Amino acid sequence: MKKLTAALTTGLVVCTATLVAAPAAHAGDGDSRSRTETLQEGGKLYALYEHMSARFHPRDVTLEIHAKNDPEVLASLRLTGTETCPDTGQCYEDTFRSEPVTLPAMGAYVIDVVARDGQPDEIVQRSTGFLNYGLNPKLTLTSSHPWISYDNPTAKVTGSLVAEDPRTHEVKPFAGVGMYYRARETRREGWVWTNAAGRFTTSGYSGEGGTDVTYEYMFDQQYESLHLPFRRQELKLKVDAPAGTVTAPYGSDIPVSGKLTRIADDGTEKPLAAEVRIGPEGTGDPGKIVVSGENGAFSTGYTVRRSGPVSVQPSARNWFTAPTPHSFTLARPPRTSELTDVKATVSKYRKVTFTGKLGVTQGTYPAGTTAQVSIDHRPAGGTWSSTGTFDAAYGDSFTASSPKKADAGAQWRLRLVNSGVDSASFKLGRKYTQVWDDGVTPEGVRKGTKVTAKGGLMQKSGSTWRPYGGQKIRVWFKAATAGSDWKELGSTRTLSNGTFSKKFTAQQDGTWQMRYTDTVSSHYADYGREDYVDVR
Repeated sequence: MKKLTAALTTGLVVCTATLVAAPAAHAGDGDSRSRTETLQEGGKLYALYEHMSARFHPRDVTLEIHAKNDPEVLASLRLTGTETCPDTGQCYEDTFRSEPVTLPAMGAYVIDVVARDGQPDEIVQRSTGFLNYGLNPKLTLTSSHPWISYDNPTAKVTGSLVAEDPRTHEVKPFAGVGMYYRARETRREGWVWTNAAGRFTTSGYSGEGGTDVTYEYMFDQQYESLHLPFRRQELKLKVDAPAGTVTAPYGSDIPVSGKLTRIADDGTEKPLAAEVRIGPEGTGDPGKIVVSGENGAFSTGYTVRRSGPVSVQPSARNWFTAPTPHSFTLARPPRTSELTDVKATVSKYRKVTFTGKLGVTQGTYPAGTTAQVSIDHRPAGGTWSSTGTFDAAYGDSFTASSPKKADAGAQWRLRLVNSGVDSASFKLGRKYTQVWDDGVTPEGVRKGTKVTAKGGLMQKSGSTWRPYGGQKIRVWFKAATAGSDWKELGSTRTLSNGTFSKKFTAQQDGTWQMRYTDTVSSHYADYGREDYVDVR
């Protein structure tokens, strides 16, 4: 017999045998498993056997056919043409046809290979393949979409398989049989099984690679394919600003805005959320990437660093045809930015706030041009470092605060991040204060009992803490009841030694706290600890 030479046929047999592998009846002969499949010829069905063992001769083989979930043997088939193989060693990878097979019903059956049936050295190989018992199978394919596109990136392929019943020749759905499928372009492959109606569905094929995809389905001698072209959609770019030649200060951020749309499969124009690159042409500089919103609009600032042409171009690929980039030209950027009317303050809660105005010493800039401003801090004996940044608009006043709390006497300044312009420095800071040894006594009291809120207040002079007399201390209380807020119950003043005390009538469980908030401009405020008092 002729050896199998078609790679596709061999691949099919291997996959079939692998899918329904079952434990062998015996330990095995150390050789590869033999392989079987279905052969239709002359209106009859046969099992086709590929010999893969050196332990036995094909003439010793019986093919036993049974249902998938039932071990009862429905047919025992001998091989024909085995006399053409002189000895076992020369039979390897040769194929042999079985006797014609007759089974009780149309469907898929399991083939077991039995060598030397009933003898002491019997060898059994279970589930080596399927015998698909149905004549003249016909496979048809349909797709959920006629092409692959951004609107329809995943194709759902539905198939239908019918065959003639070998007993009645009635054409009906071929149920419960498996077939191999693949999409070469996406490297997707596998097996799919027909349902009771002879139908199957496969999905998950993505055309994101930007190529047409051909879906191939193979069932015994049947081969059908479905070709879906890849359709790119037209991508449109509209840039509102800037245009032409732009003059702006070095380091400023000029506004760039626009919109991305696409021509959808239905012919309508729809917005697109995608990356847009803004960068100098021909320099290798990657520039800046901004992502348009769900409405297709994008808006950002582009930092002026050099003169020359700048392009605005979407980064969307594969799904779309690339639009013509938008281009504008930056004039040689003058170093004319300046910070004026800069003032700095520090609050009693250690918050540093700057006010001022951003402008230019000469020249012009587009409306909406901004600059990134850093609030810098330098501790005594230390170096400058940024505590955070904010965006300021040219021609407008600004107010901005640092996320870093002030200390006792560090220097602060403003700095234009991209242009090297600094404001004057400011030495900011107040004296530290501390509420200490504070609390409410006694801790556990009956309702109506007097309790005393007491403690002390210190101020730091240089490196020394000293009592701070004559200062107002406020006493706050929050009831233990869910949802309660802090309420001020009263106040007292510190004595010359910094101590204070005040009596209150305990009414309910809750938390007490002493606060020094009535400060002068030279001192920071401070809160004492939270002290819970149980009222019985």
